[in-house]
Amino acid sequence: MKVIQLLKTSLFAAVTIVAVSCSKDGDSDPNPVVGDKVYALGIGITTPSGTTNYVVQTSDLMNGTISPLGNGLLQEGYRDYAFGGGVFYALGGLGISDVNAITLNSENKLASKTGLTFELPNNQLIDVDGQGKTMVGVSLPASPTAGLQAKFYTVNIAANTLGNKKDVAMNSIHPSSEDWLFHTGMQVVGSQLFQTFYPVNAVSYDTKNTDTNYVAVYNYPGFELQKVIKDTRTGPSGAFNTMSGLFKTESGDLYAVSTSSIYNGYSQATKPAGILKIANGTSVFDPNYFFNTDTAPNGGKIAHAIYIGNNKLFAAITTVPPTIPLVKEERWSDANLTLAIVDLSAKTITRVANVPVHSGNSGRSFAALVDNGKIYSAIGVNGVVNIYETDIATATAKKGAVIEGTFMGGIARLK
Repeated sequence: MKVIQLLKTSLFAAVTIVAVSCSKDGDSDPNPVVGDKVYALGIGITTPSGTTNYVVQTSDLMNGTISPLGNGLLQEGYRDYAFGGGVFYALGGLGISDVNAITLNSENKLASKTGLTFELPNNQLIDVDGQGKTMVGVSLPASPTAGLQAKFYTVNIAANTLGNKKDVAMNSIHPSSEDWLFHTGMQVVGSQLFQTFYPVNAVSYDTKNTDTNYVAVYNYPGFELQKVIKDTRTGPSGAFNTMSGLFKTESGDLYAVSTSSIYNGYSQATKPAGILKIANGTSVFDPNYFFNTDTAPNGGKIAHAIYIGNNKLFAAITTVPPTIPLVKEERWSDANLTLAIVDLSAKTITRVANVPVHSGNSGRSFAALVDNGKIYSAIGVNGVVNIYETDIATATAKKGAVIEGTFMGGIARLK
């Protein structure tokens, strides 16, 4: 299985090899251009020998080129990203379990703090309540040989230290002699934590059980497993490493987003793609809410998403259904995507204008940022990656700066 299948041309490969060789020290540009805003971007550069990750800063997402050359903090190994309390976290994965906490120093330049390490590579790290004080994280062993305990924990943002920790037996979350489970999303509401996951064969990654949506419910901050709720109107929520399985609104309602998309690694789909609701104050699926995204006008399977406020998601959604039965070449391709705004209350999908059909970054969280009524994400077409600015009110996009890299893995505003 390939988590990322990128790097389109030999010319671009040559450029990126130069970038890697010139930036081994990971030093930031001593004089980056700093404006009223400062953004941090996680940029990956893939060559035939592997992927190198950098965190870079910019004050302009819409013009020119954003490059890690002389402007990048080198990140060792695989990295995904999270943000909370003014800190941009570069999270180790695929065997890497350390975390780099990146902020701006007094000169508005990127500074990295080390010292935070998890027992297993992190699956997801989120700000508990948006207050910028506490993050909550989870690390699941990738297979039974890597461990039998799911590890939940909190992180004190200011101190950059671990707080509450709790191990939960994987077999207690999903008792099965056949399937392992992969984490796809989590949210905290009051004194409970909700987690979406999907059953998967730990060796082949085949998904034989796609007729049920599962949400595990724990107390918080103790992380004691209370129950697992199920609903058979959809298959499981989310997909491999996309962290797009569960979203929380301002009112505390939760929405579980099911895709069961072969493009994102499922080996079959037996239920329609759709969205289920867990109303605030409850820990059961709402029997009166179901949003079939497969059959909705402008609809499809939601591969990646972030919550943007006012009961809306910003999503990468399929434009062409995967072939049934499975075509080997389509699996894991993350193909045939466009951008859309999904209204969870009205049950509508509005596709964003001026967006090319593209492939996503497969098993990664969705790198997108909401900032003053705009959403900034990245799209790669024919080996060139650009920032796209989407106006939420008009659902219209503009092409922005070129990213000198193979993909953007994360983005946050630090100033």
